[in-house]
Amino acid sequence: MMTAILMQNRLQTSDLETLGYHGTSQAVAKEIEQTSFKLSAPDSGAFLGEGVYFFDNQPSQAKRWARTRREFIGKPIAVIESRIRYGRLLNLTENEHKDLLNWFAGEFRRRSGTENASLAAIIDIAAEKLNVEVVKAVRIPRNAGFLMGTSFSADIEVILAVRNLTNILSKVIIWSQLNKPV
Repeated sequence: MMTAILMQNRLQTSDLETLGYHGTSQAVAKEIEQTSFKLSAPDSGAFLGEGVYFFDNQPSQAKRWARTRREFIGKPIAVIESRIRYGRLLNLTENEHKDLLNWFAGEFRRRSGTENASLAAIIDIAAEKLNVEVVKAVRIPRNAGFLMGTSFSADIEVILAVRNLTNILSKVIIWSQLNKPV
């Protein structure tokens, strides 16, 4: 049986960086540019738990996401580009890391006696125990357009939930409805 300490040794710290794109309203983007990002609350219901959410190397997905948010309807939107250092990465695109998360889910069910725990809650528990700085996952939107009867889609989203704000190395508004350069 694995323990949290054994599991923690499976996560490597990396200095690798990527570009992340965050879609939001123009007003919030300007505030972020002048101050800082703010972590979502652990109980916010966000897909990957607590964090600041980015699309990994997908500026068009960030723009599309912001356009579909109810809270932004009728407001100008913007996309922020950030350099992100992975650091201690829980990479849910890798089987070993998915197994790790499944172990935490099983332990939660065993100890709590309940089957009811969201993916976000399990990620929050695992990330806290493993000192995770960034969570990476792939999501296929409900209305993904599949290509000519295949299982391939141009709509797959690679999402990063940055849990440690020091892993966000830069922040620049690269597109807004007001300026429309991209």
